[in-house]
Amino acid sequence: MPKFQTIRGMRDFLPSEAEKLRHVEGTTQQIANLYGFKEVITPLVEHYDLLSAKSGDEITARMYAFKDLGGRKVALRPEFTASIARLMATALRNQPKPLRLFSSGTLYRYDEPQFGRYREFWQSNFEIIGSPRPEADVEVLSLTKHLLDTLGLQNYWFKIGHMGILRGLLSKEGVTDEQQNTLMQLLDTKQMDKALKTTKEIGVSTKGIATLQEILETKGKDASKVLTSLKETLQKYPDSMKAAENLHKILQLTQDSGIKFSQSIETGFARGLEYYTGMIFEVLIPEMTIALGGGGRYDKLVELFGGEPTPAIGVAHGLDRIALAIDKQNLPSKSIQETTAIIPIGEEATTQALKVALQLRGRGIAVEFEVMGRTVTRALQDADRRKTTFALILGPKELKDGKIVLRHLKTHKQQLVDIKDVANILSERID
Repeated sequence: MPKFQTIRGMRDFLPSEAEKLRHVEGTTQQIANLYGFKEVITPLVEHYDLLSAKSGDEITARMYAFKDLGGRKVALRPEFTASIARLMATALRNQPKPLRLFSSGTLYRYDEPQFGRYREFWQSNFEIIGSPRPEADVEVLSLTKHLLDTLGLQNYWFKIGHMGILRGLLSKEGVTDEQQNTLMQLLDTKQMDKALKTTKEIGVSTKGIATLQEILETKGKDASKVLTSLKETLQKYPDSMKAAENLHKILQLTQDSGIKFSQSIETGFARGLEYYTGMIFEVLIPEMTIALGGGGRYDKLVELFGGEPTPAIGVAHGLDRIALAIDKQNLPSKSIQETTAIIPIGEEATTQALKVALQLRGRGIAVEFEVMGRTVTRALQDADRRKTTFALILGPKELKDGKIVLRHLKTHKQQLVDIKDVANILSERID
C-alpha cells in the first residue's frame, strides 16, 4: 500500500478524465464569448467574513476555514458569487452596467463524499450585474440550455421557482430574515414536514400555513397554469403575487423568444444560499439525482459588501458533474484535438522529423514525437493505444526522396506524400 493517498473528498484526474473536464470547461468559455461575458479571476482564499456573510448556515459550516500566519481568519471559496459581489463593491463599482462576468475553477466544501459530490469540485460561473429586467434572467436560462445542447446532453430539464413567492408570504406573516433563512435551508434539503412544523412554532397564522402548504404542493410543466392557480391563494400576500407575476413574465418571454426546454415549475422550490431574491433554477437529467447546475437572482448582495444597490443574476455549472453526465448518457467522447505521431527511423531521419514536428506544431497540429527509440511496430502499437489519429513515418529511403509515410491508424491505410505538403494534407484532414 502506497504511503500517501489523496485526501478524502479530493481526486486525481487521469489524462482521459482531465481531457473530458477541460473539454467541458472549454465549452463554457466558448459560451461566455458567444454571450459577451468577460472573464475575471478571483482568489481561491478569501476573508471568512466575506464568504460567510450570505452563504447560509449549511455552507458556512462546511467551509475550509483557518487562520493564516498573520492571524486572519480566511477560507477556501465555497462558491464564486461572494467574490464577484466584492469586486462589484470595489474594483468594478464605477464600471458601466450591465457587467457580464465569467469565472471558472475549483471550489471547496467539506461535504460527505458521494457520487458527483466531492470536497474539491469545479464550476463555471456566469453573472449579469446591473439589470433588474426579465431579459437578464432569460439570458442566464438561455446560455445554460446552449451549454448543455453544445455538449450533446439529452433529456435534461429545468426546475424553476421564485424565492419571492415564499419570502413574500413569510415577511407578511412577520417571520424575520434569520428565521426565513432557516426555513429555506429546510426546504432546500427536502425537510418539508420540519419546515411546516417550524412555521407553526414561529407563530405563522393558520391561513399562512395553509397558503404555505399550497405553495409547496403547487408544481407542473405549464408555467401559466401553475402560476394562475396560485393567484387566488396569494391575494392576501401582494409581494408573493408580484413574485409569481415576475416569474410568469420571465418564462413567457423565454417561450416567446423560441428558447424551448423541458421544465418543472415548483413554487415551493428553495435554494440554500441566503442571498437569492428572485427567480431560481436548477438543471437535471434522469440519470443523476444531483443538479448539473443552478442559479438565480440576487438583488441585494452587492450592497451588503458596501456597494451601491445593484440587481444581479447568476448561474453556476458543475463542470465535473457535467463530465459525469456525459459518461452516464454514453455520449461519444470528443477529444479536444486529434494527435499525430511522428516516428523517425535512424539518427539521420530524426533531425528532419523534428523539423516536420516543428512545422506541424506551428500550424496548430498536435504532435507526439517518438522519443523512446522504439521500432516502428512498437511505436505504432503505442500510438494506437493512445488513440492517436495519424502517424508519420520517416526512414532513410523516404528521407532521400523527400517523402514521408502518412498512416491513418484507424483504417490502417497509408500513403507516401511529399514532406513539403504534409502540413497542408493534415490540416485538411483534421479540420
